[in-house]
Amino acid sequence: MPRITNWRRESRSPTLAYRNTETGARAVLHRAPDSDRYKWRGAILVDGYPVWSHGYEMKDAKSFRNELRKRPSPELSCPECLHDDIVVGGKSADGAKVQRWFECRNCGYESPSCLVYGAER
Repeated sequence: MPRITNWRRESRSPTLAYRNTETGARAVLHRAPDSDRYKWRGAILVDGYPVWSHGYEMKDAKSFRNELRKRPSPELSCPECLHDDIVVGGKSADGAKVQRWFECRNCGYESPSCLVYGAER
């Protein structure tokens, strides 16, 4: 199987963690909290902001690596003005659902992130 473009493995156990060599983004396949319906959660984080998240029934490293192949260079930019000066806010929790907020310093656009835990959008 070919190497994963732009992703370098940082750890293998107990979580499977990768770091993007260009952007510094992290990708982690880790054990989800007991309140989550999936036992494992894969997430790609850019500056602490989840740009992708997916639940797995078991530690499915092959599917997780395939997802990283599809997303070689994740970015965090404002959808309104395409500016990359983004401020990541705190977490907000609603039961088992945890979100982060981000704000664009250029135009003031504010938005919640994808759900890190809980049902996905």
